[in-house]
Amino acid sequence: MAAYPTRRDDPLAEKKRKLDVWSEEEEVWSPDPSLGHDYSAKTEQARREEESAPRPVKIPTLDHFKPPTRFHIAELFSVRESGSQAVLSAAKFLLGVSSSLDGEPLRRCSGFWVDWDAEKKTGLVLTTARLIRTKDAPYSVWTGGQEYAPNADVTVHLLNGTSAKGELVYYQPHYDIAFLNVEVDQPIKLPSLREKDVEFAQEVFQLGRDNSLNLRITYARAEYLNPNLFERHHNVYFCSPDGHDDDNNEYDNGGLVIDLNGKVVGMVNDPERFGSFIPSSILLNCFDSWKKYRC
Repeated sequence: MAAYPTRRDDPLAEKKRKLDVWSEEEEVWSPDPSLGHDYSAKTEQARREEESAPRPVKIPTLDHFKPPTRFHIAELFSVRESGSQAVLSAAKFLLGVSSSLDGEPLRRCSGFWVDWDAEKKTGLVLTTARLIRTKDAPYSVWTGGQEYAPNADVTVHLLNGTSAKGELVYYQPHYDIAFLNVEVDQPIKLPSLREKDVEFAQEVFQLGRDNSLNLRITYARAEYLNPNLFERHHNVYFCSPDGHDDDNNEYDNGGLVIDLNGKVVGMVNDPERFGSFIPSSILLNCFDSWKKYRC
């Protein structure tokens, strides 16, 4: 006769016994009150150690690097050498200009030298008439509505880090130009303005100075595009792979447009909307007329 299995030999009984023991331990166990205190103390200690620990060393080579110029992009590889020389040469003539009215800042733009009076020790800066504009046209330049403040205070920001008071001697809203007289104690070099207009699809650089006098560079081509009904007929437009969605584009107003030889082919007059500039032939005519007739 087979013997009945004992409790030791019964696997179900052994499993039931373990469950009973676990249940009893679960009912009897209670957390140690000191554990909460120890946890808080350890958390506080970790916080203090973190605050007292030395700050991690910032290694420049690990930072995201953004080159200060645009010559690292693929579109500019072919003009990297000639473009760099042209930009560095023209940058010597490029300044920052700002205006204020009744003590309140009005606009910040760019400008460049176009004349030097050795006898009076004054330099003449060409910039955009937007510098003193207080109200833009609500619809287009042809419908009117633009307002200017010829009595606005004008400051010219020189490349040596100093500033000089500028005197507005002439402004022309139609061509969007303004001339500023500035006292300078040293002779200045003047850029070369090209008499022949830029050709369509010709490579150019748009240059400006931001509010820290940093050089702003935009590579572009003269676009096959005529001005529309809402713009001045003398405007020439850009086609740039850089785009014109930069919030700081307004600083380029009044800045230089140069060719790959460093010669001035125009002045930036609307980089925010269509990326347009005034060709150098018109700038030369305006300058010559002003010098001859002072009007």
